[in-house]
Amino acid sequence: MRVADSEPWDQLIDRASGRLDSMVERFLAKVMTEPAYTVSALTAEDLRHRSVQTFTAMLESLRTDGDTTTLRGLSESLGTLRARQAIPLDSLLRVIRLDFTILWETLADPALEANPALLVRNAGRVWATVDTFVSDVQEHYLTEQAAIELANADLQRTYLSQLFASTPPSEASLERIAGALRIRTSDNFCVAATSKVDGLTAQRRLRSSARRGDVLFTCDRGHHTLFIWPTTATALGEIPPAVKGLFEGMAVAIAPVARGLESVREAATAAREIMTDLPMGSSGIATLLERWKSVTKHQLSQAGCDLGQLVFPYLRMCTPLEREKILTTVTAYVETGSLSDTSRSLRCHRNTVLNRLNAFQKYTGLDVQRPYDAAAVILALP
Repeated sequence: MRVADSEPWDQLIDRASGRLDSMVERFLAKVMTEPAYTVSALTAEDLRHRSVQTFTAMLESLRTDGDTTTLRGLSESLGTLRARQAIPLDSLLRVIRLDFTILWETLADPALEANPALLVRNAGRVWATVDTFVSDVQEHYLTEQAAIELANADLQRTYLSQLFASTPPSEASLERIAGALRIRTSDNFCVAATSKVDGLTAQRRLRSSARRGDVLFTCDRGHHTLFIWPTTATALGEIPPAVKGLFEGMAVAIAPVARGLESVREAATAAREIMTDLPMGSSGIATLLERWKSVTKHQLSQAGCDLGQLVFPYLRMCTPLEREKILTTVTAYVETGSLSDTSRSLRCHRNTVLNRLNAFQKYTGLDVQRPYDAAAVILALP
């Protein structure tokens, strides 16, 4: 600042300081139009108190020999506090930038009799003061947010490890876990599983997304990463778009809805089994409804129970051509359970379908028109 400007500029700052109450009220009126602030738990008293402190410190720092110590201290306390209050960062910075508008309108008010040339020469200084404050608030906000996320992640790991411990938690333990995670034991939960590598990608997306207020837990379980969130659904339905976006471009297995926190363990096992069963290179969402046949066959095979032994050894008694026709018909029939649909798809008479199904029963003893036998045959077929 030029020496000749020092005295008139400081005098202008004095006159502007006398308008502090008016500046604060104008600021509050503008803040009340910011959606994130109107739905937050912030009180008018808190906003007014912070506004008085900020405008006072800014005006003092704008003086010729202004001290920025107080303003720097305010940036730390404000950024830290708003991060703890979960005010979105973009809303916070947008509100703080209102300070420049209000400061400038006050300084340029004709009633303060400021020299226009003096204002022009100091416009950059006013903007730089507000901009530096904005940058400092952002830095402290992000630092506190990172600390909060780290603390939350540690808390989640601690209590989720108790949920998935080798011994199922007691009812009292479930209540303690739910209380720590701020959920209810009676809630319904969706449980998804991804590969460990895809899980890292999904967690990075989660950290960078603006899902403030939503509840979503992550838990590493060996080769898989689990994602758990409360849901109002009682059966698997559409995944919320915000959650679905985390899994874009990757394979993810979704278990049937867990009814109650105690059922999350079983749902996690189901999600991991579905994930393990998926072919290499898979992508998209896989559910138990879609994968139950493959998962069941795999589990039976692991136990040494191959249901194919109920079918194929007995079909060796017929000719290769007859065997092919029987298997084609049986496969088509168990897809729909309809004789008419099967005859149409195979372009043969309904009686022909019945004859082949009867032949299958003659050789194997399994009647695919009986649901119980049909289930065994579905698992026996390739």
